[in-house]
Amino acid sequence: MNSRLLKVRKKLNSKRPKFLRTETWKKKSFQNNPKWRKPRGKDNKMRLKRSGKQPMVSVGYRGPKEVRGNHPSGLKEVMVANPAQLEGLENVIIRINRTVGNKKKIEIVKKAVKSNLKIANPSLDYVKVTSVEEFDNIESIKNHVQKLLIPFTIDSEIRSDIIKKAENAGITVEE
Repeated sequence: MNSRLLKVRKKLNSKRPKFLRTETWKKKSFQNNPKWRKPRGKDNKMRLKRSGKQPMVSVGYRGPKEVRGNHPSGLKEVMVANPAQLEGLENVIIRINRTVGNKKKIEIVKKAVKSNLKIANPSLDYVKVTSVEEFDNIESIKNHVQKLLIPFTIDSEIRSDIIKKAENAGITVEE
């Protein structure tokens, strides 16, 4: 991504006003729901673009076409729902679909880390580990794991080894 375009976008965003609905400053119900609605009243001062009134949304406030809709990092954002969709992606940032379950999310994050892709929402709520080998397999994605779940049915020696390794890696363990 061109750094000049990112600078232009940042400059435009800082100068762009916050577009408020007509009379949000008067009506309490609008203050809690600040969505933009076009003023349509016959004598509406905002619609007539009178000086001193809030600015209206218009084409002139739009950003450059090359960076429009991109992630703030400047990379194009791609939604991913399964690990197969990561094939052939490069120079993009992926966002994991919210409907994806934890098991598939772990696979997606592993594959993305392996192919050096950036992830917009990488945090894994939990990862269930039943052996030391499984913990070694998730070593590459340890930065994205919030909690490590260890079932009670595991041997106490294996359990203590996993807990020690997790503490060294900086992962919180929940039993």
